Amino acid sequence: MIEDTVFKHLRTMLKREHALPVQSCRVSLPVQRPWGRTYRLVEWTMYKDAPSHRCVVPAEYSDTDIARLVASHVPGRLYVSEVC
Repeated sequence: MIEDTVFKHLRTMLKREHALPVQSCRVSLPVQRPWGRTYRLVEWTMYKDAPSHRCVVPAEYSDTDIARLVASHVPGRLYVSEVC
């Protein structure tokens, strides 16, 4: 499942710098809209942070691309959808 490989990549990316702050990560199946590109919804939670964070990514993003996106998250920063 893509969620498992994304979390595995997150562990290796973030272990080098500091403890893994991501508690969970979910990736939806590709969703085809009536217009535009196919996308996936990525949702993750962080330790000691109540709300979950969400981002819409193109369906062709690899598990490594998604892990890089989640790892680059800065608390308090809002993401603007790339697939509008």
